[in-house]
Amino acid sequence: CLPVPRRRKRDEESTTDVSFETVEAMDAMEYMAAVVQQANSMPDVFIAPSTEVKPPISPPNHVPIEGSAASLQYLISERSAVLPPPTRNHIPVNCREWVDGTIANFSSIREYLEHCRQKGVGGKSTDRIPVPPMKDRLNWHIFCVGYDEAHGNEGSYFEESDEELEPENTGCNAPKDGYEPTVELLLQLDQVMIRNVISHLSYYAEQGWSISAARTKWLYALFSRLERPIHRDDAATMYGMLKLLTQVRSKTNPDKAEVLARINVLICVIGLYFEQGGGFANIFSC
Repeated sequence: CLPVPRRRKRDEESTTDVSFETVEAMDAMEYMAAVVQQANSMPDVFIAPSTEVKPPISPPNHVPIEGSAASLQYLISERSAVLPPPTRNHIPVNCREWVDGTIANFSSIREYLEHCRQKGVGGKSTDRIPVPPMKDRLNWHIFCVGYDEAHGNEGSYFEESDEELEPENTGCNAPKDGYEPTVELLLQLDQVMIRNVISHLSYYAEQGWSISAARTKWLYALFSRLERPIHRDDAATMYGMLKLLTQVRSKTNPDKAEVLARINVLICVIGLYFEQGGGFANIFSC
């Protein structure tokens, strides 16, 4: 370390500007002395200039399409609402007892499926049903609900000609009404596949396909295999499905008891078992 002269400069000398333009000609001691002199000449407090940037002025009637403002607008819209039942006729009689029984039955099915899985049911050494590729949304839809139901929303779903959409040309050799979600079939699907098929079926429901018996059956069966805690992506999918189900329930005629029954079962499973509904009062109280 080189010594630096420690004699105190007079006040007038401390304010003298120091030039480093000839730094190449300085020796080490001169350079260090100049650095110290310049440091001593600096004030104790610096006031930084204002860097405030005014936000751009939005044009009249501007509607944000992304960001927090758009998110807030969506969250407070009716599309994001989980709707309560409009009347008592839209929910089961003795609803709390019914909910307890539904959750108990669902838990028992999950335990049974896990027991079968541990026994090797649906394992790689067993006979397996060929299934579509994991991300093949179209053929998974046909696989689960059948060609006729999947083809029911013609114009919104299929853009090809009817000839091109014959079952043998879709790449999925599913039965006319789709496959049944049997124990063996469910247990041959791993968790990644389970999550993807839930997403596929939920997608078509949100695109306008009905909450049919086949779709309800498959969603219930897949939920019974879905492990907890659920991934945030699955939570988002299930919450979107819950909103749709409560909206469909609110528009369903109370005379359609069978339709309301299966909708309420899915609402119960998603909203209460998987805790996406904000509690009993939020989804089952009028």
